[in-house]
Amino acid sequence: MFAPVEIAGVASCVPARVVTNFELETMVDTSDEWISKRTGIKKRRIAVEETAVGMAAQAAAEALAMSGVGKDDIGLIVACTISGDNLTPAMASSVQKALDIPRCAAMDISAGCTGFVYALVTAISLMDTLGADSALVVASETMSKYVDWTDRSTCVLFGDGAGAVVLRRSEEPHMHYPILNAVPDTDAAIVIKKEARTTPFGPPVDGRMEYIRMNGSEVFTYAVEVMEDTLRRLHKMCGEKPYTKIIPHQANEKIIDYVMRTMRLDREQFFINISEYANTSSATIPIAMADAYRTGWLRQGDRVALVGFGSGLTSGGVVIDWTIPNKKEK
Repeated sequence: MFAPVEIAGVASCVPARVVTNFELETMVDTSDEWISKRTGIKKRRIAVEETAVGMAAQAAAEALAMSGVGKDDIGLIVACTISGDNLTPAMASSVQKALDIPRCAAMDISAGCTGFVYALVTAISLMDTLGADSALVVASETMSKYVDWTDRSTCVLFGDGAGAVVLRRSEEPHMHYPILNAVPDTDAAIVIKKEARTTPFGPPVDGRMEYIRMNGSEVFTYAVEVMEDTLRRLHKMCGEKPYTKIIPHQANEKIIDYVMRTMRLDREQFFINISEYANTSSATIPIAMADAYRTGWLRQGDRVALVGFGSGLTSGGVVIDWTIPNKKEK
């Protein structure tokens, strides 16, 4: 079980460029009605001048400012991305450099759209192992760079953005019941291949761009199964103090709607902002957390379940007791 830790700061950063469904109508054979009805997406943010590291660093800086934790006190940075700017250094190291954090452990995690949950659980566990009093967890994605903008089945689904949280040791535990899981993606339901490279000793390559490939029906089936299973397991582990609110991975609103119906949950229990940002992969949950806090949906004293699912095929969840006061409560 986790050592006593709380979330002390949360923030997000999204690109300035907004691309609506109506704009996509001029690019591919689709419509606002078709996209909205099947996904719940109305618009997305697309990185033009922004970078994954730049957005990650801004979100991290704002989360630190909210938390009151000094950069010199950060003992660990765990970042997650599947669309980062570099193969190396890690995005965590680049964020460390951008924020001038002098010395800490820094590493990246790749677990598809479940990446933030994996990174959060890893950071909390390592805080205890390393004796760190504070940690930074950040997710940042530029999925638009890996979307085939001539493929109407995938280009409407994704957007760019970043989110970050600051973890701080607390007197009482506020993070509970970590669940991390994966099953083999035997049918290659979600894949982004790396561009082919060669050496002087190998055959030539064509150098074509590689884009995300996804089997929508298989992803939907997997997502609803693991989301419901994770939420039921978390509910059972919570015992007499169940979670009352849920922030899910924002992949498709129809996935969330399906789970609501099968579990007989109220829509008011879910925070959903996919209409504004589309699927930002590992960044959807921290972006949603930042929005939920900013709008007052997430309030001090709430017990909230985070649940994610993604390529691999991965899934995971965790329960958080929210301790950050809302502005008028401070």
